[in-house]
Amino acid sequence: MGLEIVEPNSCIRGCCTSNSIPLHLPPSSYTLLSPIAKGAESVVYGAVLDGRKVAVKKPILSTSEDIDKFHKELQLLCKLDHPGIAKLVAAHAKPPNYMFFFEFYESGNLSEKLHVEEWSPNMDQVLMITVQLAKALQYLHNHEIVHRDVKPANILLDENLCPHLADFGLAEYQKNLKGVSLENWRSSGKPTGGFHKKNMVGTLIYMAPEILRKEIHTEKSDVYSFGITINELLTGVVPYTDLRAEAQAHTVLEMNYTEQQLTASVVSGKLRPALAGLGSGASASILTLILRCWDDNPQNRPSFTDILLEVDPILESRKKSIGKDFSLEKYSISHGDQPADSAKNLTTYQEIINWSTQGEILSKAPPAVDSSLRIWLDCSNVGLAYRPILSWGSFATCGKRETMEDTHFLMPHMCNEKDIHAFGIFDGHRGAAAAEFSARALPGFLHSTGSASSPRNALVEAFVSTDAAFRNELDTHRKSRRVVQKDWHPGCTAIVALIVTNKLFVANAGDCKTILCRAGKAFPLSKDHVASCIEERERVLSAGGQVKWQIDTWRVGHAALQVTRSIGDDDLKPAVTAEPEITETVLSTEDEFLVMGSDGLWDVMSSADVIRIIKDTVKEPGMCSKRLATEAAERGSKDNITVIVVFLRPVSTAERIY
Repeated sequence: MGLEIVEPNSCIRGCCTSNSIPLHLPPSSYTLLSPIAKGAESVVYGAVLDGRKVAVKKPILSTSEDIDKFHKELQLLCKLDHPGIAKLVAAHAKPPNYMFFFEFYESGNLSEKLHVEEWSPNMDQVLMITVQLAKALQYLHNHEIVHRDVKPANILLDENLCPHLADFGLAEYQKNLKGVSLENWRSSGKPTGGFHKKNMVGTLIYMAPEILRKEIHTEKSDVYSFGITINELLTGVVPYTDLRAEAQAHTVLEMNYTEQQLTASVVSGKLRPALAGLGSGASASILTLILRCWDDNPQNRPSFTDILLEVDPILESRKKSIGKDFSLEKYSISHGDQPADSAKNLTTYQEIINWSTQGEILSKAPPAVDSSLRIWLDCSNVGLAYRPILSWGSFATCGKRETMEDTHFLMPHMCNEKDIHAFGIFDGHRGAAAAEFSARALPGFLHSTGSASSPRNALVEAFVSTDAAFRNELDTHRKSRRVVQKDWHPGCTAIVALIVTNKLFVANAGDCKTILCRAGKAFPLSKDHVASCIEERERVLSAGGQVKWQIDTWRVGHAALQVTRSIGDDDLKPAVTAEPEITETVLSTEDEFLVMGSDGLWDVMSSADVIRIIKDTVKEPGMCSKRLATEAAERGSKDNITVIVVFLRPVSTAERIY
């Protein structure tokens, strides 16, 4: 690549060194592009390094423990060199930007391939991936390293669909794992995959029973996860469901099991994913091997050396029967009548769709439109009105989800008007696209339509216009083949608070929620739009939608949504409308603060809880937001959590502290 290694080639602490991987990069040597993926602990960007496309993993560092974790992962990555492991090509190991630079793998990860593109690999591809993944894990175990998070999302595929094991954030040397005992077991840090990251790590549906029993992770725990993964490769469905689409499958999982029920069923040895059948093309020996890999007793599971002794001869035999030119490249996936090369281009195009940017572009008012919002102030009797004095803050976290589908915006002094302020939260489902689009588009539509209508009408028009623009844009991408996922219908709930002098308008579509603290008591400013509400259920049915009782509650359509209003969800329109319900409140000196939250907050907290926690917290809105979100996670919220707190009057020093 031509990157110069500057001596001493070590991290700022001196604990990470390498003879071949640059650990310090001049800013001129790389350019970060758009995000490719977002998780609880890192964001992955496309990037260009020394003229070459790479993937950059940028950890989210909020504590000293997070920085320790970065150095620990870097130490390990600098020592790994295997074709089946994602290759680290460089790192930036000093503040303020800690980053890993990896080879860019054109075909994305295996989870996306199976559940987004709905790829159905042939048996030769399955065997090749099985063998190469087993060899990578054998290499790790030979070096006494346990990966601890083997799953399709952590298996990257190159242009020939060869697998490369990635994400070593949870990897650990066996000697260090043996130092963990039940006595010093503790939960700490950010939750990941349903459990805390300190010791119980991994993703629930791939976790071995001994881990769920809080026993020590061993190399045989990786074998269990490997077995679940290979079975998923054969069946194409998300474990413990019969569905290919990941977002829909997770909805069904949550309908069928609580976290505790699924854990208990796996630990008892009575529940495993449905085993692939002979119709998948797998031989009886392969299916028997999978059963041995996910045996309840770790001692009964094969090692990766044993696995390779069984699978390698099968692959070699198939190679001989096909001929010496056998390779994965000749079996590359194609879409419809598109050749394989076109399919690769489709995947690349999908990666560069930036829904936030699209939303901002499509909502901009034409230059000829007068977008001044002074008409709102002229109609609100400014001279006689009480003026709240605002301060605001927000906090958002993935919580127990692996990806972040919430977005939000803060727009104080909208359009440079000191008495107009807007705040909004968008909770995505079936992916983050609708939420990312809406967080940029809706403020733009509100701005561009505000001069021609009242605040109430402008909010309604902004919601409806955002919904129409997103669905049109999604349809355009489908027709141009920029979106390759089948049956993908992303959506989001939305709530927006608009303050114009002393009037507070709250527009809601879905199950986000806003409350006002007035004279120390909570006043709801929105109501949930869910199918369990009889009025909403009847509205959906009268609009031609379907509502059925499924498992635990009323749900809408085949997507099994609980919400009855949203932006996007084009397969459920017009029954699931984007038109919001709006409340209007005249603010007074009794009003203390406003709290907005996604349902990840309200699922585990009452309005009274929220008021009490803010009363007991330093009166700084950002700190209050973080305290609420953290408390919701600790109480077991299973969703993304976003909180906005807006104080409506100055806070005295005594109030701020006490």
